[in-house]
Amino acid sequence: MPDEAGQEWRAFSRAACTICFMTNRTFKSGESREQPSLFPPRIEDYVGPDNPVRAIDSFVNVLDLAKLGFRHADRRAGVGQPPYDPSDLLKLYLYGYINQIRSSRRLEREACRNLELIWLLKNLKPGYRTIASFRKENWAALKTANRSFVLLLRELSLVGGTLVAVDGALFHGNASKDSIFTRRKLAKQIAKLDQEIEDYGKSLDANDATEARQRAVGSGDGNKGGQRCRRQNEGVDGQA
Repeated sequence: MPDEAGQEWRAFSRAACTICFMTNRTFKSGESREQPSLFPPRIEDYVGPDNPVRAIDSFVNVLDLAKLGFRHADRRAGVGQPPYDPSDLLKLYLYGYINQIRSSRRLEREACRNLELIWLLKNLKPGYRTIASFRKENWAALKTANRSFVLLLRELSLVGGTLVAVDGALFHGNASKDSIFTRRKLAKQIAKLDQEIEDYGKSLDANDATEARQRAVGSGDGNKGGQRCRRQNEGVDGQA
């Protein structure tokens, strides 16, 4: 009996301690930073199989970038520092468009810390100058690819009678006979989409110019983290 009583007392004490720990807290507490992490060891494990970022990867991988007019798309191996693959920079641009990241410097920072972009770019970290130059040198091809990507999303979303929103443009997701767009309506929708893509490009240019002016007048310390991240991967920033 004494042993049984002792076991019951110890069980009661443990339960009381647990209840005390659960109730005597001011706020929810996070996990200790010293606790061993189960962070995925493979980049492939950074995003789930249904993550939308995989759609960007699959879409760009089947494009004929040379036919679309992207610079360096048909480049062969040569001497010197190779440029970034335009497919990688296109993936970064599309990710920025879908997530409305409106600055080359912000895209640079996100490529260093955003797990989706680390996965998408396979841990490449292009600098903001490279990102901006790629956009300016390939703007016509970028617009074509951007339009095709958004229209593909619309086509793949023709299920369930829902509305799909992409950058403010609403697409009907009901393929019934009554809801199919006429060619005239589709043409108007594409024209609206083209204008939104153009506006996004202009906002990137404007924000890049604003950030450059801000750094020129003495706030250059704000990009040290991005510079360190870029140097780790590039050595010298620039797209040949």
